Amino acid sequence: MEDRKQDDKTELQTDAVVIGGGLAGQAAAIHLARGGLRVICLEPRESFNNIVGESLDWSAPQLFAQLGLTMEDLVASGAATFKRHITVTAPDGSQQEYLPGAWLTKRPWNVEIRTLHLDRRQVHNLLQQSSCAHGAVTLHERAIGFEIQDRRISTVETSGGHCIRASWIIDASGSAASVLGREFNLPFTAYGPHKVALWAHFPTEDWVEGTTLYMLSPAGEYMEWIWEIPIRPGVSSIGYIAPGSKIKVQRAHGLKNLDLLAQQMQKFARLSALASDAPPERIAVTSFLCRTYMGVCGPNWIIIGEAASQSDPITGNGVTAALRHAEEASALICKYRHRQSIPVLARTPYNLRVSGVGRYFNSLIEKLFYESPIRTRLGLFGTARTYTVPAWLTNLVYSRMRPRRILGTLIFCSALVAIRATAWALFQLSRLFVTRSSDSLQTVDGRRGQRRALHISR
Repeated sequence: MEDRKQDDKTELQTDAVVIGGGLAGQAAAIHLARGGLRVICLEPRESFNNIVGESLDWSAPQLFAQLGLTMEDLVASGAATFKRHITVTAPDGSQQEYLPGAWLTKRPWNVEIRTLHLDRRQVHNLLQQSSCAHGAVTLHERAIGFEIQDRRISTVETSGGHCIRASWIIDASGSAASVLGREFNLPFTAYGPHKVALWAHFPTEDWVEGTTLYMLSPAGEYMEWIWEIPIRPGVSSIGYIAPGSKIKVQRAHGLKNLDLLAQQMQKFARLSALASDAPPERIAVTSFLCRTYMGVCGPNWIIIGEAASQSDPITGNGVTAALRHAEEASALICKYRHRQSIPVLARTPYNLRVSGVGRYFNSLIEKLFYESPIRTRLGLFGTARTYTVPAWLTNLVYSRMRPRRILGTLIFCSALVAIRATAWALFQLSRLFVTRSSDSLQTVDGRRGQRRALHISR
């Protein structure tokens, strides 16, 4: 790297700048450095604390393996535990277990049906060590400005007074910042209301190799839920998700974050015991909007991870999307590094895949789970089965098909659109059924009231 003083700024020269040092940013830095590029990663935080535990889908482990972190390595280091199933718990306490079919382990699929829960803090440390070992340099500064001409970024200005000239820019700044999405005023599609997540880590001796989802809302109401993720032996991440409007009302009544989480945990015997035995000293909180940006790949810049597409936590697709974006974006840069620009025919498939997959998972979970009509019609466990099967198969097909060019991407995204259309049609029919059922009940109640009135008058 070269540096010199100019206009009170330190100028740096590098091949690629990665904005954000989280999961997607570190993965991108590793891939780019392996490809022979000089990389500067901008991450204002010097430490990552109270990161939410992650429950991975069944496609994520192979993406970690590409970074040199196999499942066995992660578990042996204490950064992960095995996840073999998902358990859904209804408001009445009844449970049902969901896991990929054993047939997936056989030919021709040969799928590894184990996956992982992550202690994100430890995983972050492992990725940071790897990126440093590969030669990536981290500056604890923010990107605060850009020099842009014809939608090409030539310079990144930082909060530390650096002026970084680079051929390539990757934005992995996360959903809250989405630096380039805002800089270029990119259009996006949002799903559902703003939500709030409250979580903490609880010590527990009784944990299993699976994620448990506790559903709080009865039929007819917008879904709220609790997760329990055993991130390492003896410690579980437990969190509560609800619409921001509801959290705001409860806070207006004087409830603090600890009260809000404990109040919901009290509704389930197992969680109630954990909340009483070992109340956490600190509750982490974040608000988010599930949204997917369009046009996330430009001539020499690419947006990845939650900066490109914020997946709802219940989908379990956030880590997979982050690692997949990082791998594909880095591959594009390495392929076209000597041309200094990504051609339109290469940008288009990437844009379609990011928006197609992001909209697919968010729209499916919003229509099936959060909104009430289908859940009311099929029941909680029937709805869970309806979602999990296409979700597992989608990631399986993506991993095996590995669409990169325009034709494969169009075929894959067309299938996603067809499934979304089916879910939309099912949603409309269920809503119509619920409305008619409600009208029928009101009519019956009205007739009964008329009979009672007539009987009394007689």
